[in-house]
Amino acid sequence: MRGASFHAWAILHRAVFLVLGLVLALMWVGPTQAAKAAPTPSGTGGATVLMESPEAKIWGTVRSVRDGTNLVVVTPEHGRQEFRLLGVELPEPPREGRNGTPASPGQPFGAEAAAYVRDLLVDKQVRLDVYGKDRSGRSLAVVWLGDIDVNLTLVKEGLAWVSPSLTVPKVRIGLEVAARQAQVGRYGLWALPNPESPWQFRKRHRLPVE
Repeated sequence: MRGASFHAWAILHRAVFLVLGLVLALMWVGPTQAAKAAPTPSGTGGATVLMESPEAKIWGTVRSVRDGTNLVVVTPEHGRQEFRLLGVELPEPPREGRNGTPASPGQPFGAEAAAYVRDLLVDKQVRLDVYGKDRSGRSLAVVWLGDIDVNLTLVKEGLAWVSPSLTVPKVRIGLEVAARQAQVGRYGLWALPNPESPWQFRKRHRLPVE
């Protein structure tokens, strides 16, 4: 009896250590595999580096706006520079087919949103809070026209979506609050019965990010 009890105890002891070993292995492998599987944060327009606070504050004059989110700004220190609005994506405007890219009729509010940004910013003095660059080398910025946060205003008016890949916490929180207000008030694109995000639209039509 004593030998049988010892044998049972030994089996139980080994089983406990086996389970403990498996748990520790999963704790070690799990985060490692998750880190490998997680996508690299891309910011807006494919950002490669994003700061938690602005790396620079730049003042300049907006000379042109393309697609509502890409700005050409002339600054006293650096001359002509390209910027992209951080954390926001406007509905896709109409596109002409060129360089192998298919033509697209665009989304509802696409043309209106782009025109809104042009009318608001072209030939205006602005401040740009820069948080990093995208893969095309454009600086990603929150744009200020006086005391107006342009990025936030676009979302609040229902003229832009919050980018799902935005990784700057304080910017994201403000934009998400504005987006919720726009949804509740059914402003702009949120008045549509089934609003479609621009990234879903691009995927469906096989359009590149511009």
